[in-house]
Amino acid sequence: MLRGERVILREYRRDDLPEIRKWINNEAVVRNLGFWMYPQTVVESEEWLERQLTHKGAPQDIQFAIALADDPQETYIGGIGLHGIDLRNRHAELGITIGREDLHGQGLGTEAIQLLLEYSFAFLNLHKINLSYFEYNDRGARCYARCGFREEGRIRENRYYEGRYWDVIRMGITEEEFRRARQAAQGGSRPEQPAP
Repeated sequence: MLRGERVILREYRRDDLPEIRKWINNEAVVRNLGFWMYPQTVVESEEWLERQLTHKGAPQDIQFAIALADDPQETYIGGIGLHGIDLRNRHAELGITIGREDLHGQGLGTEAIQLLLEYSFAFLNLHKINLSYFEYNDRGARCYARCGFREEGRIRENRYYEGRYWDVIRMGITEEEFRRARQAAQGGSRPEQPAP
């Protein structure tokens, strides 16, 4: 378990299924996910959860459930994970969702990402974490920038949604960039930006 001030990252549990089912078919939430799984049947949700419980998913993936730190039941509110972990080249792809819409915009995703970055760099000894998001995901873009991710490129007009094509934006953060941003946040100074 990884514990922050307001969120914890914990293992998945069988009793997470009802909470997952509350959002998994909510188009306002799943529209930002990189894998389009909408709509999802109860059986598909059960199978996905079973893979998390038994680690029979991709062996190069690590998944955590997100819960509020002040909730004694540690009720599932979302998920975060590393995908395609490449131990030779020391990088992985980050994915996150906060399923409860009433908790969006409160900085919980930012804290969850920072916990996962610390785990990725300090425990897994990774060098870099990457992610992708869709151009229309303004809230995600702000969150990733706050966490220190930098835009590295775009895949133009690669997502069709609401009658038009949108870019897929690639971002990344290295351990050095993460440490520098954390140090600046603690010391109150702005991190130096490397030359382009």
